[in-house]
Amino acid sequence: MIQREKHSYSEEQHLSVAQLEAQVGNLITDTNPHLTADVTSRQIMGTVVVALLPIVIASGYYFGWRIYGLYLLSIVTAQIAEIIWFKARGRELTFDLSAVVTGLLLTMNLPPSAPWYFPVIGSAFAIIVVKEFFGGLGYNFLNPALGGRAFLVGLFYMEMFQISWPDPPFGRIPPGAVSQATADVTTHATPLAALKAGQALSGDELLDMFLGNTGGRIGETSAVLIIVAAVFLIWRRIIRPHIPLIMVAVVAMGAWLFAEPGSLASGTTVLGHVLGGGLLLGAIFMATDYASSPSTIVGECVYAVGIGVLVVILRFWGPTNEGVSYAILTMNCFVPLIDRLLRRRVLGEPGNRQLNIKIDK
Repeated sequence: MIQREKHSYSEEQHLSVAQLEAQVGNLITDTNPHLTADVTSRQIMGTVVVALLPIVIASGYYFGWRIYGLYLLSIVTAQIAEIIWFKARGRELTFDLSAVVTGLLLTMNLPPSAPWYFPVIGSAFAIIVVKEFFGGLGYNFLNPALGGRAFLVGLFYMEMFQISWPDPPFGRIPPGAVSQATADVTTHATPLAALKAGQALSGDELLDMFLGNTGGRIGETSAVLIIVAAVFLIWRRIIRPHIPLIMVAVVAMGAWLFAEPGSLASGTTVLGHVLGGGLLLGAIFMATDYASSPSTIVGECVYAVGIGVLVVILRFWGPTNEGVSYAILTMNCFVPLIDRLLRRRVLGEPGNRQLNIKIDK
């Protein structure tokens, strides 16, 4: 009798384990961020704002005082849009500073000649459509700032690709104008456009790209400040370095192989492709967005390689000299698939224990 009871209990236990395994197989990884430390979204976003502030200050120094007005309009619009949405939905508003980050990053992706209504339209679209329509912070599958920029490109294509040149301190040379200080016509190509046309960059031009004294969008020109911000965010453990490093490495390798047809590119050409355009800004601040990037390290590496490959394709065979924004947005769309195929392994579940992933077939 005792033996039968033990056997019966063993069968019931076996069935319950089988049922549990079946249920574990159907589990889906929840949305980012997955935080295990005692840190809040407000603290994370506040740290990102601190990292962005030197870039904000420098962009005004290089492109004029009106740039600060564009930042302010973008931030205020983003925050008001979030307040209106929360009130309309009857939800309690939490000032987590994510709208401030979106407003800053959107403005950094605008041309210095952007009129006042560009940040207003872009920020409202980024918050309401790209972010809140999909559930708010942590649920948006696209980066809001880049989504807002893409919307503006669709509405104002020509204006979004007009490039001004810096005339520091706190001055700007509008597209097509002549600087009285330098007497240089500023309709000449940006560094990336010059590289795509087969021209070589001088050491002075590379130095200007490193410091920020070159034509481009508002927040993308100063490589040194973006790198300093990256070191700060990595030190504070807000981002991990592998996504930016892999993206930059893939683009550098692509430039080395394809920038100069018939031969391997020179070091100055490769460096120009790394420092030019929005590669560093996108790699550090947009590609690392918690909500729109994969939830495993292996997935993040696949995601970063995909962005880098798309940037190379768009820069060397596409209609644009840039490509970073659309490369990130495209890979944002593949994140659910990456998380599905390379999801985090549940404790006790078969899978790769070293990488802590479960590869679904």
